[in-house]
Amino acid sequence: MLVRYRPSGVEALSATPADGWSVAVEQPGGPLVVNFRNAAGRLSRLEATWTNGPTAKVIEK
Repeated sequence: MLVRYRPSGVEALSATPADGWSVAVEQPGGPLVVNFRNAAGRLSRLEATWTNGPTAKVIEK
């Protein structure tokens, strides 16, 4: 996953899933959200924002 951070926002430059995983990139007007999922339903989610500097949160389910 390659992300570009700027004070004006965050942009996904690339997101390449591992074998057996799919990727969906969302940017609903707020944080950049990238979801990686596998066939068994496992989720790895990145939420990236610019809030007084670059921030990122990874959620594993």
